[in-house]
Amino acid sequence: MIFCTYQYAHWGADDTDELLRILDENDVKTTFFMCGYWVDDYPEEVKKIAEAGHDLGNHSATHPHMSQLSKEQIKQELQAAHQKVKDLTGVNMELFRPPFGEYDNKTIEAAQELGYYTVQWDVETLESM
Repeated sequence: MIFCTYQYAHWGADDTDELLRILDENDVKTTFFMCGYWVDDYPEEVKKIAEAGHDLGNHSATHPHMSQLSKEQIKQELQAAHQKVKDLTGVNMELFRPPFGEYDNKTIEAAQELGYYTVQWDVETLESM
């Protein structure tokens, strides 16, 4: 089994079924990092992802630049997204991937104080348009 992480923060949901099919065909489980507003816009897609056995991670409520926020604002971003996912799926997220890949000690400390482990990527897969 292969594990990877996938940011599903703010793009549409048109490819969700196809993506889940491909992951299933290849016996891949991944972490989908959720933004709160994506959860609001696509609740059925969030449920499909969780029901397919994939992990859900926190990507904030509104996708802000975390280093520009106070520690309390960072916590509010994480708690808001967390509660939306918890209410919808029952999942208590434990991983946090900062929007834009931006973080500082304050961001990591705020996440840690809420029980989150902060992760980052090492391969960027977006192509230039």
